[in-house]
Amino acid sequence: MIEQRCAIYERRFGLAAYHDPSSGHILAATDRHTAGVLAPRSLAAAAFPLRDSGSVPAFSVSGNRWMFLTDGVPDAQTVQQMLITAFRYPIVPILAPTPVALPTLGSALRSWLYGPRSPARSPITIVVAALQTAAHRFDS
Repeated sequence: MIEQRCAIYERRFGLAAYHDPSSGHILAATDRHTAGVLAPRSLAAAAFPLRDSGSVPAFSVSGNRWMFLTDGVPDAQTVQQMLITAFRYPIVPILAPTPVALPTLGSALRSWLYGPRSPARSPITIVVAALQTAAHRFDS
């Protein structure tokens, strides 16, 4: 079953998914085309309507955090700028080479909130900007 889910993640959603036997979880490799952003649930829920109209798959992690799957970062300069601004907020970009643990059959730790509909994902910079905007609204 898990290998079939990995194949679906790869074929339908463009994720380089694989099963990690030591943890039992399905992981997705991060690269130029795949990244993630982890944020507290309240901030993520407030930011979700602010993101662009593109597809932003999201799943909950332990019920109190959300992970957004995004397009990767195009270049080192963008990474540096994004990390500097994200550092001020409870936002954690997940970039290569760190894999993203995906919702896995038989594990209640992660569950899809908004599943992927295609391989297309929003740029990570847009998702981080939406989270920052939501954080500013909380501070006001």
